[in-house]
Parts: sequence; structure tokens; C-alpha cells
Amino acid sequence: MNLPSDVKVVQALLNANLTIPLSLLALDGICGPATIFAIRKIQRRYLNSKAPDGRVDPGGPTLHFLTDPGRIAIPAPATGAIAWGAKVSPEFKAKLIKICANLGVDPNFLMSAMAFESGESFSPSVKNKVSGATGLIQFMPSTASGLSTTTAKLAAMTAVDQLDYVEKYFNPYKGRLNTIEDTYMAILWPKAIGEANSYVCFSSPSKAYDQNAGLDADGDGKVTKAEAAAKVKAKLAKGLQAGYVG
Repeated sequence: MNLPSDVKVVQALLNANLTIPLSLLALDGICGPATIFAIRKIQRRYLNSKAPDGRVDPGGPTLHFLTDPGRIAIPAPATGAIAWGAKVSPEFKAKLIKICANLGVDPNFLMSAMAFESGESFSPSVKNKVSGATGLIQFMPSTASGLSTTTAKLAAMTAVDQLDYVEKYFNPYKGRLNTIEDTYMAILWPKAIGEANSYVCFSSPSKAYDQNAGLDADGDGKVTKAEAAAKVKAKLAKGLQAGYVG
């Protein structure tokens, strides 16, 4: 199915890879003629397809090409622009990019995960009233303790300073976060890092499933890795739009 959230991600990836003279696609979530034409152009030019089908299938060569970390280069009005970069300070952005280089993760992925976790606020003090999770990646109290701090101390930091703890948290997964799904799994469910997107993170009946039932898009009692990361992928698509990328 061409789910709008998936189509938006594909459109963003196409925009990031279209070095040929085509106009950027509108991130409208509609798999229309312009999107299909762009897919076929990619297939013909870069995949040497003599009969391009205009499809981006899970696990297929077109998706592999579009998500190759070595190829993705976000089209932007200024060098070094990243998803959601227009919504944070220059200091935050510069430090985030440096951290991502150290971790081996695409900064667009981490920015999108933080946009989702913080409700697009990128606030170091934003707090979940139920769980007590706080900040850029919603540090749980137990997680903060494991990082030799507290959620209260994290909330009192500047966003730039809190990035040190974001890096500290992600450091055990260094070099393993090659996709946006794996980047978000480091926050939500580290056991799923490196697994296929069909991997089941939570299933009913369980407390973990009940806490994450809102992610079960098809209501089958299972939350797959793809379903769990879908909203973060949507943030990536949004973050690449004008007014957010920068």
C-alpha cells in the first residue's frame, strides 16, 4: 500500500538523490505521476534499468539505493543544511553534526528522532507527565541515572549542553545506526537495532505492548520495527521541507 507517510519519505529521499535536472517533488504523500517519473528516472540513470517500474519496494534495489548513507545529500539552500536545522540554534546544529560524525549516524535521522520525541520543540526540559521522561530524546529517570545525572538536572541544562548526554546515551550503538529505524530503535527498543523492519518489538498481551499500542498501525496486536519508526520517518519528511530544513 502507498501509505502517505511512506510516500512522503520516498519523496524526500528522491529529492535528496535527484542530482539530475528535475524539479523537487512536493512532499504531499501522493504517489502521483511526478513521483513515479522521478523513481523511474533514478532507476534508469543509476540502476541501469531498461524497464523501470516506478516502484520502491521494501528490500528492493531502488530503496537500497535511496537509503544508502553514503549517497544521501539533502537538497538545501545552504551547505550543511539538515532536517529541522532551521528550528535550532547554529550552535546546536554544529554540535549535533559533530556528534553524529563521531557516532556514524546521519544527522537528519537523529534530528528527526529528537523532533518526534520532543514534540518538535527541541526543548531540554519538555517532560512526559505520565512517565517523567524528559528532554531531547525523552530520557527516562532510570536512563538519566545510568548516565550519572537526573532528569531534573537534564531539564535545567541548555539544549546544547544536553547534547553531551545524547551522545553519551548513543555511544554504545556507535557505527550500528545505519537507518532511521535503527536510530530510533536506540531510543525506543535497542534490541531491534540491526533487525529487519518486520521484526516484532512488542506484542499483546504485555505491558510493553500496552504502553506502545498507539504504534500498532494495523491493529494486529503486534508493533513491528517499521510501525514503531513510522512517525519518526514522517518527521524526517516534514523536517526536509522549506521552513524546517536549514
